[in-house]
Amino acid sequence: MNTLNRFKASLVAATLVALPILSNGCSSVTDAQAAVCCTEFKPGAAIDAKIGGSAQAQVAVQAIADFTGVVDAAIGDITTACRGLATDLGAADADIDAAEKTTDPDPNTAATKKMQAYCTLAVTTIGTVKGQAGGTLTVDVQPPKCSASLSAKANCEASCQGGVKCDFQAHPPVCTGGTLSVACKGGCTGMAGASVSCTGSCTGGCTGSCTAMGGVDCAGKCDGTCSASAMAGSGIQADGTCKGTCMGTCSVTPPGVKCSGSCNGKCDATCQGSAMASVTCDGKCDAAFEPLKCTGGKLEGGCNADVKCSGNCDASVQAKAECTPPSVKVTFAGAADFNAAGKLQAAFEANLPLIYAFKARLEALGSLTATIAGNADVVVDIKASCIPIVVASAIAAGTNLTATVSVTGNLVGAVTK
Repeated sequence: MNTLNRFKASLVAATLVALPILSNGCSSVTDAQAAVCCTEFKPGAAIDAKIGGSAQAQVAVQAIADFTGVVDAAIGDITTACRGLATDLGAADADIDAAEKTTDPDPNTAATKKMQAYCTLAVTTIGTVKGQAGGTLTVDVQPPKCSASLSAKANCEASCQGGVKCDFQAHPPVCTGGTLSVACKGGCTGMAGASVSCTGSCTGGCTGSCTAMGGVDCAGKCDGTCSASAMAGSGIQADGTCKGTCMGTCSVTPPGVKCSGSCNGKCDATCQGSAMASVTCDGKCDAAFEPLKCTGGKLEGGCNADVKCSGNCDASVQAKAECTPPSVKVTFAGAADFNAAGKLQAAFEANLPLIYAFKARLEALGSLTATIAGNADVVVDIKASCIPIVVASAIAAGTNLTATVSVTGNLVGAVTK
């Protein structure tokens, strides 16, 4: 049984437990779906505490709301991007009209069917125009970086423990496959001599930007006053950059230059904080620290809450992670049809960022379906009339997530092959 089927089976089981006790003025599942019976749960929104149930149940329902909210948003944005690709690349009006009219008897999957229709048309149109353009197409993508908040995790898990806050010192979190940033009140160093990302005082060489009131050797943009230096060069250059001493912030420091002020970049030694002032870094802190965010990975562990509650908190926080926008740059070499090549370049750079923005996010959410499915049984003590709605939303989100992951994969394949 695959993950999606396990997901459905667990949630359906939760519904079957609840059906005999439907109350709150609702006498059937149909009645339960009426807004008058359950207004406490809406995909993508914070749940109303009046939904009832244990703290663990409310956390589980919030995780499902966050999960379904992201999937719903992805379907809308991916549909927009595929419509844009098809239109910009000259798909026939009749084909665009047919995609627009696509629907499904099930309202939970109607939007997904339309997305699939538009994206199938986009893939076909991309292939046609690429064939016309000829030559070699290169797509340079800077993917998004998503960061999950540790404070959000701490607040979530506190609700599972009667308000008791996480002890991250005793139970440090893990950012599997990514980078864990912390606020450190001591020395923060990289593992095995590696450089450490640092926002604060660096005891060694700083690669990035350095702000120092007393001046810093500079080999880049100077936000301040640049003057000649016997050690670093002749001052302001013809292109406006600085090669000399920057009294302010230098965006690029020569390799190995010590930043006597505040470094914002990579530090090849120790990012040094104090009892009075923390530094932000992604290395090992030798003093008290506060985890801040997990970037580019999966947030796991930390605190000491109930296992199911902790898993649902991780899922909820990961779903609400903040992501930097991706960038897409397209170049052609040896194009046979420059008009077709220009169409592709413009269409890709306008519409692909939305596709890439969701691709990695949706794949990460896919790994959360097992967590939510495994913990679904805890929703059985919430307001009875809400259980079928929560379950239906979660099952639809699992189905729609699979569809969006498939669609984005097909689009990227059509662009890059």
